[in-house]
Amino acid sequence: MAGASRLGGVAMTPRRTGFSLIETLVAMAMSAVMVTVASTTITLMMRSERTGADALIAAQSGHRLERRFRDDVHAAAAAVVDTSDSSRPLLRLAGNGQPGITWSRVKGGLRRTVGNPPSHVDTFRLSATEVVFTLSSAGPPSRRRQLVTITAIPETDSEPLARDAWPTRLTTVLNRDGRPVSSKPEDTP
Repeated sequence: MAGASRLGGVAMTPRRTGFSLIETLVAMAMSAVMVTVASTTITLMMRSERTGADALIAAQSGHRLERRFRDDVHAAAAAVVDTSDSSRPLLRLAGNGQPGITWSRVKGGLRRTVGNPPSHVDTFRLSATEVVFTLSSAGPPSRRRQLVTITAIPETDSEPLARDAWPTRLTTVLNRDGRPVSSKPEDTP
């Protein structure tokens, strides 16, 4: 035993120092896999955050749209739909002593403009390519009410529809607290 020494009766073999090429390649491959997994995870987390933020903004905009539209229509005494420009239909609301309010379609959503100087403008984000304003009557003749509806129709090519691609319809009663609207003078109380 020329190369080994005895320590407590156990033969010791000399250990080599350093790393072999195979050990280095294995360590590099494991590092590459960990970096790839980490970067993929970070990318997915960033995309998830962006998607969640977009969904939150859209939901908040939708809630603001519903609240403002209902408040405006409930307070208005008269409503007129102007379709002279088919690419930009308008809904004009007039109230008793209230400033005139105009709802219109703009790129990326709906715009609400309060007409008193200085005018106030709110824009509500919608994923709609077409917006339709309609007026209709409902209820028995003695309690006839006029309904105002916004329908936002998104452009979609896929079936089934994506979560944000469903049509949105919002209907509310005009002049909710006032006198019922009737087409015949004898029906009004």
